Amino acid sequence: MKSLNRVFGKILGLISVAALILVVPLMAPAEAQDKVTVRTDWFHGSYHSPFFLGIEKGFYSDVGIDLTPTEGRGSGQVVQLVGVGDDQFGFASVDAVFRGVAKEIPVISVANIMPTMGQAVFVLNKSGITSADQLRGKSFAMTPGGTNEALLPAFLADLGMTMDDITPITVSPANKVRMFLGGQFDAMMATAWAAGIFESAGGSVKFVYSDHGVKMVGYNIITNTKLAEENPDLVQRFIQATLRSWKYSKEHPEEALDALAKHSATNAKPDRRKRNSGDLAEAMAFVGVAVKGQPMGVQSRQDWIDTQTMLLKFGVLDKALPVDSYFTNAYVLSPMN
Repeated sequence: MKSLNRVFGKILGLISVAALILVVPLMAPAEAQDKVTVRTDWFHGSYHSPFFLGIEKGFYSDVGIDLTPTEGRGSGQVVQLVGVGDDQFGFASVDAVFRGVAKEIPVISVANIMPTMGQAVFVLNKSGITSADQLRGKSFAMTPGGTNEALLPAFLADLGMTMDDITPITVSPANKVRMFLGGQFDAMMATAWAAGIFESAGGSVKFVYSDHGVKMVGYNIITNTKLAEENPDLVQRFIQATLRSWKYSKEHPEEALDALAKHSATNAKPDRRKRNSGDLAEAMAFVGVAVKGQPMGVQSRQDWIDTQTMLLKFGVLDKALPVDSYFTNAYVLSPMN
């Protein structure tokens, strides 16, 4: 009897194995995710949190993308790295796109995030400077290749000044804030939502570029032109997830900051987390629709024309190109989006 049971046991075991062999091939393998990087314009901070929220909420994985945000050191660097293919996508300011394309770097803007340039000049409260016209004769920190530096002549022109009316001091990006807080120069340029950085020194006063005649396109999503041509599906999927992430973050900023804190030890510190709340609120004021009646992400042709005109006027560019060289709405307006 025991021998018979052993025989039946072996038979059942063989049947089970056979069943697994038959079933396993019928199970569909998990779809592979495209590994993608997006280079941000600076060290990760409050206004980069939508990318991390998109990761945490599954917005990118929903479209088959495994996203890794990488840190940059200025929009000019972002354009260069995307241009050589080190990163598939970038978050960069408009002037860097213009300058890059003028140098034949193969990049193109595929979606707008901030319709208006959000840059500003900051001075510390203890400087006693309360109005922009008091900047004459003051020293300014200058980071080579920076967005703010490229646009500073336009800002000064609105005040009746030129670069000859200020004292430029060249500093490295890593040392700029520390030196400014230490009083080694009077003014520095940063995004208009960077006020939290200066709270430890008693607060600051900011003069926003767009309030002083610098009406320009702001931040955009860029990609390599070859990637856009050869893999339009990836570009469309990335834009879809990114716009979804930014829209959601604008309505749920604290969730976005929680996602950033999860991925960044620096931004998880209590004091930094608190500061980021105020800074992100300022940043989100610049996020929105560029063309009335069109969805977010669509870029305004007239705004690009006007921006190029300003950059030519102040010597940031030395020649005009067709604006189609710089941007396209083809991927934002695709059926997927």
